[in-house]
Amino acid sequence: MADLTLQNLADKLPAGSFDNSTPGEVTVSLATLLGESVDLADQKVAEFFTKLLAGASSAQVDYNAANDDNLTGYPNPTFGTPTAAADGNIYSRRTHTVTVQVPVNVDETVGA
Repeated sequence: MADLTLQNLADKLPAGSFDNSTPGEVTVSLATLLGESVDLADQKVAEFFTKLLAGASSAQVDYNAANDDNLTGYPNPTFGTPTAAADGNIYSRRTHTVTVQVPVNVDETVGA
């Protein structure tokens, strides 16, 4: 079964989001990925996943263009109808999905 590589994903994120300078370890710079300084107390989980999964979706498009076995596990998000909120901002729900195939041995999980 095929899946994206971390390099495929890194190529679609801001430069420096992933670091592999320590052998056997890949680290993620949330400050680089999110484009701002961050702390553990920051409410940035939704933004992190939105940007990460947007990168995965874009990487999947490139992967599928270059390979015969198409991945479908990282589709583009779906968007809800924009609505005005009480704070004066306009919001739209963005729903991301990830589909994976999970074998009996979960250490062998790959994208679908």
